[in-house]
Amino acid sequence: MKKPLIILIVLHTLIPFAFAQQQTGNNPSPATHPKDTVGIGFDATRQMFQRRYQHPDAVPFDTLWKNNVYISLFGGMDKMIPRGNTDFNTGPVGGIAANWQFAPAHALRASLLAGNFSRKIDNETLLRFGLQADYLLNVSSYVNGYNPGRIFEFLTVAGVGYQLSALAGRVEHVADLHLGFQLKLHPTAHVDFYLEPRFTIMSDGIDHSFQKNWHKYDMTYGATVGMNYRLKAWKPFGKIRILEGNHFLDNTFLSIAAGGQFQASRLTSEMGLTNSIGPHISLSAGKWLIPAFGLRLSAFKSADIWHKKVIASSASSAGEEFYEMSAYAGGRLEGMLDATYFFNGRQLNPKFSVNVLAGGELGYIQKENGYRPAKGGYTGFTGGLQFKYRLWGDVSLFAEPRTSLASYSLKTNEKEEGRYVAKKFTDNLYSINIGIEIQRSDEENRMARSLNRDLFKPSFFVSGAIGFSVPIQMKRYEPKRYFDYMATISAGRIFTPLSSLRLAADYGPLSTDRKGKTLEYDMASGSLDYMLNLTNLMTGYDPERKYDVQLFAGIVASMRMKHENRFFIGGEAGLQTSYRVGRRFKVFLEPKIRIYGKELLMQDNVQGSDIMMSLNAGTSFSF
Repeated sequence: MKKPLIILIVLHTLIPFAFAQQQTGNNPSPATHPKDTVGIGFDATRQMFQRRYQHPDAVPFDTLWKNNVYISLFGGMDKMIPRGNTDFNTGPVGGIAANWQFAPAHALRASLLAGNFSRKIDNETLLRFGLQADYLLNVSSYVNGYNPGRIFEFLTVAGVGYQLSALAGRVEHVADLHLGFQLKLHPTAHVDFYLEPRFTIMSDGIDHSFQKNWHKYDMTYGATVGMNYRLKAWKPFGKIRILEGNHFLDNTFLSIAAGGQFQASRLTSEMGLTNSIGPHISLSAGKWLIPAFGLRLSAFKSADIWHKKVIASSASSAGEEFYEMSAYAGGRLEGMLDATYFFNGRQLNPKFSVNVLAGGELGYIQKENGYRPAKGGYTGFTGGLQFKYRLWGDVSLFAEPRTSLASYSLKTNEKEEGRYVAKKFTDNLYSINIGIEIQRSDEENRMARSLNRDLFKPSFFVSGAIGFSVPIQMKRYEPKRYFDYMATISAGRIFTPLSSLRLAADYGPLSTDRKGKTLEYDMASGSLDYMLNLTNLMTGYDPERKYDVQLFAGIVASMRMKHENRFFIGGEAGLQTSYRVGRRFKVFLEPKIRIYGKELLMQDNVQGSDIMMSLNAGTSFSF
């Protein structure tokens, strides 16, 4: 007992002296010995009876518990180390957590998580759900003193947990021990962003391997990125330049983009890359964390023609040739680096900028392949460039070339141990999109425009538009698109600066591709949409503003006539950009997508939903 006690006394005496060297020059130097060449900065003996040396950047710890609680959202990827005949692909993981900092450098965290792995040999999906408890040591606060506003911090993570694993109808229960570290960025008063690599050791059984043995372990490694939301705000403190605004929504933006996508492969080269082009649309929300770096979260939907299918004739059936499509839907999280910030005098809102994009995708693929279509989840990497031009105020127009690597597994006709073998494939996707972005105005402008709400008066409007529509067919016999005209009339009411309702009716022909012929129908539709004014949402209401951007979504009912009358119900969404040319008149451009059930366009052996896309230009009169 005496030896550990002596060691603790020595450490307790020397550690304050070691940390105190960091404050050289902050305290007046006492008289030094004539032989001294450098002043020691202060007398360490004055600190030896203090519990901890107080760094000059440290602030008092707030003991009120609710001011030290924060909520976390996280997501990332895990890889299971293979053992025996069991090998899994890298899989996604995500969850939510509650955190409590009970001391300046110490915190506890409780997490709920979910994820999956796909088994390489047969593409079976292993689902896992878990509950974890962690202890976090804030090394930055321990060494340099407590300051929750510090821009960068380093933490260590250690914890235990329980996971439930389900594979092919079997369920296993395992315990885990995990270790890692956390790199945390605090760019705004309420929000932290972090990267957390970690390594996990689990009791045997999560991989459902037949080599079960209680003294052997399953192991995973990976990393997550996350966001903490603090109930109490702490203004960022550090040596790097920060953006103005102390609220989470400050320096945020919304954007929507549409364009074309094609797949680069030997199969698409044989039929021509232009014949592979399909639609790509995305809706994004993002936030600039520091002047040159931000994060953007996007939801997307895309499709392309990936090959020409040739079925040879036989004694029982005739030969057939047709084109099949791949469809993708999901979300992507990516970082945005403003490359021009370092060359334009560090301007925060330049007229022109180039952003470098890189991140990951998590989505669902549906790939027609004769009678064995590929469908299921996929993961991938994505990157691109964004060329952005600020039109006026907080509204910008951009062009965005992008590439994505979508990795998925597809079962083959080969068998191993009685199971169909799955092989790994990667689609190389390329897209070019044109979009519009609205950035949230600063607090001064929003407060000034908030006074304009007293000037707002509800009103009615009527509008007319004409344009074209095109069906998106997953299986076609000719590599061509059918563009048919579309005429629309509508009426609605603007209830608030943000909200409107619109009732519309449209009419136009519908051409679909069938084997050996083109079927032509007439289509009449009615729709009811809710319209959200994004411009007023992000920048505040201004009655003198000439431009507006509105996002809308609603239900649609369509009647297909000629040959065979059929009634269809679906949903629609789109964007309306408008410019006011008079006190009551405005002109607008409106891209839109409609999604129905099935049997409007699809053949019997094709998976998925019927999709129609359209683009209309029109005018509106308010009264």
